[in-house]
Amino acid sequence: MRNYLIVLLMLTFNGVFAQQVRKENGVLKLIDKQGHYLLGYQYEEVYPPAGVDSAFRRSGFIHPLNTLSGRTLTRIQAPDHYHHFGLWNPWTRVQYKGKVYDLWNLGDKQGTVRFVKFNRIKDSGKTIGFSVKQAHMIFPELGKEQQLIDEDWEVNITPIDDKRYECTINSTLSVVGDDTVTLKEYRYGGLGFRATGQWTDKNSTLLTSSGKDRKDADGSLERWAIVSGMTDNANAGILFLSYPNNFNHPEPIRVWPPGTNGKGDVFFNFSPTKNKDWVLLPHKQYTLHYRLIVFDGALTASEAEKYWKEFAKSSP
Repeated sequence: MRNYLIVLLMLTFNGVFAQQVRKENGVLKLIDKQGHYLLGYQYEEVYPPAGVDSAFRRSGFIHPLNTLSGRTLTRIQAPDHYHHFGLWNPWTRVQYKGKVYDLWNLGDKQGTVRFVKFNRIKDSGKTIGFSVKQAHMIFPELGKEQQLIDEDWEVNITPIDDKRYECTINSTLSVVGDDTVTLKEYRYGGLGFRATGQWTDKNSTLLTSSGKDRKDADGSLERWAIVSGMTDNANAGILFLSYPNNFNHPEPIRVWPPGTNGKGDVFFNFSPTKNKDWVLLPHKQYTLHYRLIVFDGALTASEAEKYWKEFAKSSP
């Protein structure tokens, strides 16, 4: 028995048992070789708090997104925006057969995005992750729903060092049926990030590839943006990278200005349809590639530019 325990401890130390991708209470958990819980993908519907309209329920989003030290950077269902879900990617103005539907603002009850099934799960090797099928749904009338867009959402995490790792998010969209779908110009839509409630105007910062901050970044065209702040008494954050082949790259961004909700809550969004329509034709595929560098401590502008150049040269 003693020898068995020694072998078990050795295997765990060497990472044989420590690295896991496992399902638990409706969440697919990505855990690295050292046992760090880095990312949770919510595949079962999460309902809002008691007393809040159940229309605000959703599946198919990332929360938590944690740093290597265990600091959680995402937030879901904040009382000011019950439709915010950590890292998530609905579209706000979706035109179909002459009508426009909102899949972002769930309280309007016009549509949603939901998990359908797992395509694959990669639970071993340097990179771990998953691919899922997600359905972008509209509610054309009370009691009826229809899928407009089929999405393959692929998420992978790869270690960098003892303070950083990369998370790639690839979204491939295709129209369901034979009719064109247009993602209409609007100030936000696509991959959004609602930051931890610990971040405020006083303890968080934003810096973009063009040198802008929260005061003037909204609507700017960017290759990358660093969003960071004090989290559990230490600095942590995310570098968001947009791939050169993405629609409307360098991409417009949506950034909440200082003073939001009275204290400076943080929201960031690569919003490729912020300044132009995106027409999705039937029988074609459209892919957006993003890479996130999740870090403890600090990350400089020169480092961000280096990460972006490496990403730009990579194969998506």
